[in-house]
Amino acid sequence: GKPPFVIWMGLKSGSTGNWANTDWKVVLPDGSYFNQLPREGFLDFSKNQAGGTWGTFVLNGNSGAFQNQYETVEIKKISDTELEKVGYTNRLYKLASVDGLKLSSKYNSIPNWSTIPNYPYGPSDAQPMISFEANGTFDDLGAFVTDFLRPYKDPQIAPGSGSYEIKNFTLILNYSDGRKITKAFSGVFNNKVTTTSELFFIGGNPFYSK
Repeated sequence: GKPPFVIWMGLKSGSTGNWANTDWKVVLPDGSYFNQLPREGFLDFSKNQAGGTWGTFVLNGNSGAFQNQYETVEIKKISDTELEKVGYTNRLYKLASVDGLKLSSKYNSIPNWSTIPNYPYGPSDAQPMISFEANGTFDDLGAFVTDFLRPYKDPQIAPGSGSYEIKNFTLILNYSDGRKITKAFSGVFNNKVTTTSELFFIGGNPFYSK
């Protein structure tokens, strides 16, 4: 079935093409919304979610607002998957479902990693890359490592491999060493995510296929 919530994604006002300033709004069926993306995904998502602020989303006909104690964002409905933020250029887009998706490519957090001349890692080095196979297996070369001089320093986020599943906007990585890492997972705006999408978000961070 579809997730029990809807996620709207956009760029914050004033930012263009800078994924560091992404605007996320997770809306529950009762109209309450959370103003951040839970980095670890949605397997344990609830009204007790930390790290952000809850508010209310109201839509009457084609106009409405997101409102919490810090912001009121007036919106106009453009389509079922697009909302205009009144007074701003950047819009909000409803994320397409990713349930059951299987991927078949390598993804790296460095833009244009496959073509830049000074890419700093060799083929077998730990690097911010994760490779997925359509058969449901993955090879994590260091997608979550924070210190590439000592990639195995923190065994919880060290490179490894195993099997993966994608559901409820969550990437579930079951490592063969027994670890389980979950991360929020989505495509870009209202674009459908496919096996060969060139960009998607893991834990809110962009990963690129080339």
